[in-house]
Amino acid sequence: MQYSVGDKVVHPSFGPGRIAGVEQQELVDGPRSYYVINIVEKRLTVHVPVLKADEAGVRPVMSLSALPQVLTTLRRRPRRLSDDYRTRQEQIGAEMKTGLVLQLAGVVRDLTWRSARARLTRYDCDSLKQGQALLAAEMALASGGKVSDSSKLIDATMTAAVASQST
Repeated sequence: MQYSVGDKVVHPSFGPGRIAGVEQQELVDGPRSYYVINIVEKRLTVHVPVLKADEAGVRPVMSLSALPQVLTTLRRRPRRLSDDYRTRQEQIGAEMKTGLVLQLAGVVRDLTWRSARARLTRYDCDSLKQGQALLAAEMALASGGKVSDSSKLIDATMTAAVASQST
């Protein structure tokens, strides 16, 4: 997919940002074009080869109309995660690497539910924090709102979902 300056995109490893420009770099095998993506939340600039952007998992930020679907995913009953921490880490890691917003919402949901019922490992805690941060940043970029407001919405949605199923 081709992007233009100003387009809102998501890099699966670094999160949402905007295309700030396209740079040409002269390499041994010839010139290459790179998207320059500003990841504001992390104060980071990422260069992704234009020809490998799709392969790298760069995608457009979710549309505002997808927000209700994200919230629905957060409210759903969780999938049962493996009790074996290695298997669980592989599963969570694979889902987070996709960079897909509904996969990310599922990871946040499943780990939040697990934390309500069992102690999370350090990896689980780190994955939950990273998932929440990436999800909140994308929701904020899609809606034009603040990341802190999106974080509060995620927390409120998960608190209500866990409470409604616990009674």
